[in-house]
Amino acid sequence: MSEDDAVIHFWQTIVDGALLKKASDIHIEPDSGFSHIRLRVDGHLSHLKSSPYPWHERLASRVKILARLDISEKRLPQDGQLQVQASNTLQNVDCRVSTLPTLHGEKIVLRILNKRPEDLNIENIGLQERQLMDLQQAIGKPQGFILVTGPTGSGKTQTLYSCLKHLLDGTKNISSIEDPIEIQLQGINQVQVNEKSGLSFDLALRALLRQDPDVMMIGEIRDPQTAKTAFQAAQTGHLVLSTVHANDAASAIGRLGQLGIHPSDIANHVLCITAQRLLRLTCSACHQSDALLANCTHCSGTGFKGRTAVHQVMPIVPTIAHLIETNRSVNDINNECSRLGIADLKASAQFIVSCGQTTLEEMNREIS
Repeated sequence: MSEDDAVIHFWQTIVDGALLKKASDIHIEPDSGFSHIRLRVDGHLSHLKSSPYPWHERLASRVKILARLDISEKRLPQDGQLQVQASNTLQNVDCRVSTLPTLHGEKIVLRILNKRPEDLNIENIGLQERQLMDLQQAIGKPQGFILVTGPTGSGKTQTLYSCLKHLLDGTKNISSIEDPIEIQLQGINQVQVNEKSGLSFDLALRALLRQDPDVMMIGEIRDPQTAKTAFQAAQTGHLVLSTVHANDAASAIGRLGQLGIHPSDIANHVLCITAQRLLRLTCSACHQSDALLANCTHCSGTGFKGRTAVHQVMPIVPTIAHLIETNRSVNDINNECSRLGIADLKASAQFIVSCGQTTLEEMNREIS
């Protein structure tokens, strides 16, 4: 076997390992000629293997060729996409690729976008009964704003896509503006933002408004201009879905204020705000058995296998709208949610713990 063939074979073993373990990310990290390969599984990084010396540049070039990146450019970050497949299947899996120059060479991270159609059913994303009803009621409205909040990697994008898929009935013009497009969803007009060429979120959104949309999904509200245009769309007969970064649903209101949205506009046009986190699920193969845990091949001895989202779904009912419009505090809004029986993130997580699906330690690790 030639060295080039050996590198190709080594790359395939990485892909096979990542897909077998259902990893969300592959990290290829340089170290003086070596590559250290780590996988993120259920939110946690662990070492998979290291490459022979001095294979890092060859391995990096292999990935960059597959992602159609410039293999001669090693001084600047690059972004691209590629498809992989396990050795024992013909199914292609989309990956997002990012390169970054470091002291010992280019670090490469691949985000594995392996979503099955059933993963995007709104009934399967971890919503409890009342939460599902409240969210379905909000996305059934012809106009208004629906906001999903949470930290990076908390599953916000999957929730947005699940809402869009729920609305796919052939009667609506549904479009999205994303950076990047993480899941290709048939029936949606998906626009990829390209800041280098001048296609910003705001420019794409203003162009989209001339395309007679019924439903628009904006990957993230990042700046005041995008926020302003998105709210104008929600005011003029469109249903708009998007994300912001905030700790919980009530805190997202303050974030919108920081982006220049007036409290009365938030109160009058936001239909629902959801917040979410991802919790690891206890391994069904070795749960409650220390002897089995140490040797469990199902979860690699971690005691956890898979993750579920826990949600806070806050519909903007009249009493909450009044608190927003009168610029009341986050605590006041959270107290009203409690009075109305709207479960916060901790209460939703405690329900999962009580069902034996996760542990108290895992809940406390993810939710303060």
